[in-house]
Amino acid sequence: FNASKCKVLHVGQKNPCCNFTLIGGQLAVAEVERDPGIIVDGSLKFHRQAAAAAAKANQILGIVRRSFANLTAQSLPLLYKSLIRPHLEYGNRIWGPMFIGDQKRIERVQRRATKLVTEIRSMTYSQRLKHLNLPSLTYRRLRGDMIQLYQMFHGTIDVDRNLLQLSSIGCTRGHKFKLNKPRARSLPRRHFFTVRAVNNWN
Repeated sequence: FNASKCKVLHVGQKNPCCNFTLIGGQLAVAEVERDPGIIVDGSLKFHRQAAAAAAKANQILGIVRRSFANLTAQSLPLLYKSLIRPHLEYGNRIWGPMFIGDQKRIERVQRRATKLVTEIRSMTYSQRLKHLNLPSLTYRRLRGDMIQLYQMFHGTIDVDRNLLQLSSIGCTRGHKFKLNKPRARSLPRRHFFTVRAVNNWN
């Protein structure tokens, strides 16, 4: 390890914030770090990541708006899904916005994008989405969680299955892959993937 490139990030409210040394030198303390491509801070609330994702997506949206004189209901979805939406959804399983303000900030980018088609600008947001055949980002996050759990159960991705605990309560309704929901007191823990996705999965 190169000690000059290593830092300490103290996570959690009850963290004692100890000092750490490596190869005889004390490691610097970081309030926020990007790893890998996701901005992580000590509170694990990801406000900065949501702001950065929205800012990057808005920047590209502006370039698209200036580069194309006439965006249609056929061309906009192609540009949006290939150039803009990936920035809003990168690493969603980890940081997907848990606060209403961050959720609105992310969704606002897609709301702006749908208004670039002149003939549907006067419609409501839900009507514009239906016309462009685009789901809301909230729906896509929920759908992504379900796909991820399905892949974990069926072994199509290499992940520790011990993260999931099958429910021991027998029930004739539903399906055989129902999960126990872990106890979670703090907000970041309640938003952790294997906690937040359980209710919808069951």
